[in-house]
Amino acid sequence: MNEVYAKIYFQEGKPIPETLKEHTENLLNELKRLRKLYEKDINTDEKFWESLKLACLFHDIGKISSLFQNKIKKILKEKQEIPKDLKKEIPHNYLSGIVFYSDDIKKLLKELGLKDYRKSIFYAVVFHHDRNIDFTEDYLKEVLEKDISKKIGFLNWLKNYGIKIENINVEKADILFSKITEYKNNSNSKVKDLKKDKFFILLKGLLHRIDHSASAHLPVEEERIYNVEQNLHFFIKNKKNSTLKPFQEKAKDLRDKNVLLTASTGMGKTEFAINWIGDNKAFYTLPVRVSVNAMYERFKEVFEEDKEKIGLLHSDSIFYGLKSLEKEEKDLEIEEHIIRTQTTRQFSMPITISTADQLFTSVLKYPGFEKIYATLSYSKIVLDEPQSYSPDTLAIIIKGLQEISKLGGKFCLMSATIHPFIKEYLKDIDNLIQLEAVFDKRKKHKIKLLDTSIDDEKILNKILDLYNEGKKVLIISNTVKKSQEIYKRLKEISMDNANIKLLHSLFIKKDRAEKEKQIKADFEKDQPVIWITTQLVEASLDIDYDVLFTEIATLDSLIQRIGRIYRKEGRTITEEDKPNIYILTENPSDKGKIYNKDIVNLTKDALQKYNEKILSDEEKQNLIEEVFDIKKIKDTNFYKTFEKNLKLLEYGYESESKSEAQRIFREILNVDVIPEKVYQENLDLIENLIEKILDKSTNKIEKLLNIQKLNSFTLSVPFFRIKEKPTLITSSKIRQKIFSVNIDYDNELGLRIDKEKAELGEIL
Repeated sequence: MNEVYAKIYFQEGKPIPETLKEHTENLLNELKRLRKLYEKDINTDEKFWESLKLACLFHDIGKISSLFQNKIKKILKEKQEIPKDLKKEIPHNYLSGIVFYSDDIKKLLKELGLKDYRKSIFYAVVFHHDRNIDFTEDYLKEVLEKDISKKIGFLNWLKNYGIKIENINVEKADILFSKITEYKNNSNSKVKDLKKDKFFILLKGLLHRIDHSASAHLPVEEERIYNVEQNLHFFIKNKKNSTLKPFQEKAKDLRDKNVLLTASTGMGKTEFAINWIGDNKAFYTLPVRVSVNAMYERFKEVFEEDKEKIGLLHSDSIFYGLKSLEKEEKDLEIEEHIIRTQTTRQFSMPITISTADQLFTSVLKYPGFEKIYATLSYSKIVLDEPQSYSPDTLAIIIKGLQEISKLGGKFCLMSATIHPFIKEYLKDIDNLIQLEAVFDKRKKHKIKLLDTSIDDEKILNKILDLYNEGKKVLIISNTVKKSQEIYKRLKEISMDNANIKLLHSLFIKKDRAEKEKQIKADFEKDQPVIWITTQLVEASLDIDYDVLFTEIATLDSLIQRIGRIYRKEGRTITEEDKPNIYILTENPSDKGKIYNKDIVNLTKDALQKYNEKILSDEEKQNLIEEVFDIKKIKDTNFYKTFEKNLKLLEYGYESESKSEAQRIFREILNVDVIPEKVYQENLDLIENLIEKILDKSTNKIEKLLNIQKLNSFTLSVPFFRIKEKPTLITSSKIRQKIFSVNIDYDNELGLRIDKEKAELGEIL
């Protein structure tokens, strides 16, 4: 009855308490694990580790609070007396701060030689949670006097760690309150400087990591992968019947460097990155989830014996691979899958394949951002295909690489084409190596510029002629609305029921997944097909088609589109061959709202000299240098947006929450919707799934599978694009909000913005 509890867990519906002593010891165990695995990589000293140990020991002391204990003991059906007039609970992390004003603790810090680090340890402890300050200085003093000071005896177990706290100094409540509000409001210049201090960022960040892992009963770090080179050589030899190329071999000599690598698609950038990573902790980032999933599978192939140590991290990673789990012992496999996903979310895997937002939102300094910065300080980051990001996002990423490299982290930025202004902003980073570009010398693409629009009748007939010649034709428009219009027109003018298909982002998940499967399968078949799609295929799908028809866009985007043609090994083109890339330069459907008009015009001008000529990979990079030259683009909205956001970050912009940071990084507030027609057709099933998700007797495995089934009927739409108010169909008890929208839908065309709600046409 006199136990002080820190946590409560539920096993088979029964509450299981964990004492404050047990929880703190769990933190110390995770601290030992972290130190054992990565001490050599975390660039710090013994004083740091002593400070971190004290932060772990002190972080939850405030949980002796009677009001906190009452909250837990109510669930356990135990009684807890609460001092008279104390009704509001003050967050335990703020109460923990009072111990730093104890003479015993001051003396301890002096004996340990940590007096100069007192402020860092104090703020790390007091802000290991970000909680509202909805209490007054007087009430804080009252709680300390009537409650906390009377319960110090519950901390006697700290003597096992050489810590004695005989009493607390209640009179320092005013100073404690002042320190809390200064930090929270960012109103003190010394506090502002502290927040930027490397020692403090590592201390607070690693305390977050250790506390979160201990609370989840998960390892703060999994065992490292030590046999990286062996795995890589074995994979290259057995899967590709080859050996590492010279530039890939060179990667191991650059492991202590930051690297910029320009290399053609298919030349082996990924193998270079793996060799560069070595046995270090690493995060491999890509712009979109589909690409991340594919790279995750590739890494699991390379590290076949250690594939359980490869993590997948994006907003839907909990659902990835569920369907492929074996039916036998499926519950056990799903349980392991959940644990592996949770471990990855704690950043505990030695190698994690991730979307960039999972890491770089931390650049916006939301409360607790230090958890990611501290982790990246001893990790390697691979940033693949950076040209796919918008100028807003690029500014965040560039600022992140600058700051993380100062903390000790290393990065490898690589692409088939790297913007020159990216190189400019990274050039002053220490230990930066810009490698000589590695280009594919084979000739694969011959372009033709056509001064007309993509839906011109002659163009549509040419597409059908190529189809009738047995070609696999890919059409890429800049908007969903235009892709739907082209699909309907081709269907109308095709006299022989041609094999014409459509893929864009406005299909519900189950239909989109099926179409993505089809588009990948169709290029393997020995029969013609026409696929009409959008930017969706630029970086996300590994496909290989015969001919491309595309609307004009900015050069970086066009190069990505071109890369979907003649992708397979051995496919080449000669000057005598007909073009396999047709770029339609007039009246692009986005009307300059997606692709910057000035850069599109620069692109059009630069491509003229290659009209009806072969465009090599080296020439593509030369064109990127030409089009994105800072002198040329400095007055464009594209560059102004990049520069403005970078300056904003340099001035110290901080977002209020992680969710706000994610929204800013992704640039748009999306909502999950089910088209009304789909909702009505599947009403009983959808309502049954929601009911099962809400049912407390549903185990977490069933719940997860039901959430996945429910999500299969949804698609993601920018909220501000929906004119009519959507209807919320999920309960407030379900974290994920799903709405129904009254916009027509069918599985052939997707969300029918071709006939109504035309403003949705700008969605990619």
